[in-house]
Amino acid sequence: MKALSVQQPWAALLLDGIKTIEVRSWATKHRGPLLICASAMPKNVFFKFNDGGTELLPAGAIIGIVDLIDCRPMVEADANEGGAACDFSPGAFAWVVKRVTWCKPDPLKGALSLFNVPDEKIIKLNDDSTEDVDSFWYYPKPQGEIKFDARKHHHIEFD
Repeated sequence: MKALSVQQPWAALLLDGIKTIEVRSWATKHRGPLLICASAMPKNVFFKFNDGGTELLPAGAIIGIVDLIDCRPMVEADANEGGAACDFSPGAFAWVVKRVTWCKPDPLKGALSLFNVPDEKIIKLNDDSTEDVDSFWYYPKPQGEIKFDARKHHHIEFD
């Protein structure tokens, strides 16, 4: 599957559907499923939830899949309406996405541009599942072993 490295917290915001436009300096002809990989840097990014708790966001790992539905020049409305979650950048491209699913975080070395990830490395998590979806995995050092619960990500608010 085609993949894209995105820094946190933007990667998690894409998977939550809060960020619907990924802004890049380059365009792509790719459309369809796109694996989102959280960049290894920055490490130790925390997010605050509605209940007041915080969670360490995955870094250096596969985190989910979005559907890339369009790639076009960025317009000021992309920034003003909040879909891009950033300031307007003349000459940039708006990659319009729709959230598909979270994946079990799996360590992965990212790359520049689009890159390929073998399908057998991708484990989708069922959002409607009542079963326990917690999983243990390793972040790049110094984070160590962290418990990940995909269900908590549905409570992220963007300030």
